[in-house]
Amino acid sequence: MEVRVEGGDEFANASYSKICQNVFRDIGLHSNVDNVYMYCNPAEHVFIISVKVGRVPSPVTVNDMTIRGDKRLKVTNERYVPRLLALLWDKFGERVKQLSRLEISVDLSPEEMQELMKMVVYDPREDLNTRILDAVDRILPEGARVRYPIPAQSQGRLTIIASENPITDEWKRKAEEMVSAQKLSEGGV
Repeated sequence: MEVRVEGGDEFANASYSKICQNVFRDIGLHSNVDNVYMYCNPAEHVFIISVKVGRVPSPVTVNDMTIRGDKRLKVTNERYVPRLLALLWDKFGERVKQLSRLEISVDLSPEEMQELMKMVVYDPREDLNTRILDAVDRILPEGARVRYPIPAQSQGRLTIIASENPITDEWKRKAEEMVSAQKLSEGGV
């Protein structure tokens, strides 16, 4: 993950760069983020942070974490069992019974079983933005509680302006220009 911080003095930029690295690593997003760009203007107390999302694991389906039997599923990956059981009980109710820690009885027709095997148990993308916003909240100064998101012109980038004062149209334009410049420097459109 690459971090670039501009706008402050050399010490402040280096400090924010280190904070960004540590926070994204601590939250477990280091491998999901390609780069972070942060602009600090301490004189006007305005901060802009833009996060480019990188690799995100594929959704986990029932087929990915179980072996299908005639009327049973044998769990091969215990990590998402609570989510799997909640999904099955919600969709099929009493026709689903957990026989043991790794075995589930499913009283389903062959068509329902085919549909079941394609169902998504967990999609890492669903909570990714929430986790990124949590990281951004930890990085930005405590007083910068007025927030404005810059609408993503393309998927994969989350940008927030933060200040202790109302955010002006001038800062919104400046943030959009910065995001466009970042996309160009990355080879984007």
